[in-house]
Amino acid sequence: MLNIAATGLRGNLFAILKRVESGEKVVITHKKKVVYLKSVKKSDWRKKNTIKPKLLVSPDELIKPVEDFWKNYI
Repeated sequence: MLNIAATGLRGNLFAILKRVESGEKVVITHKKKVVYLKSVKKSDWRKKNTIKPKLLVSPDELIKPVEDFWKNYI
């Protein structure tokens, strides 16, 4: 989160808006916190997910029960 004084915002408005658009949150101060900026577009939660799922069994072990189940229907 970026904290910026109102005078700093005035000199860097377009750069700050670009940062807000990319998802960063900004607090504008004028002796105290005055405004909180946040993008109106929804960010894609999938891009923020840094944890990659990991299989605890091999793919063959995962599919094997399905093969056994379908043998009765083939």
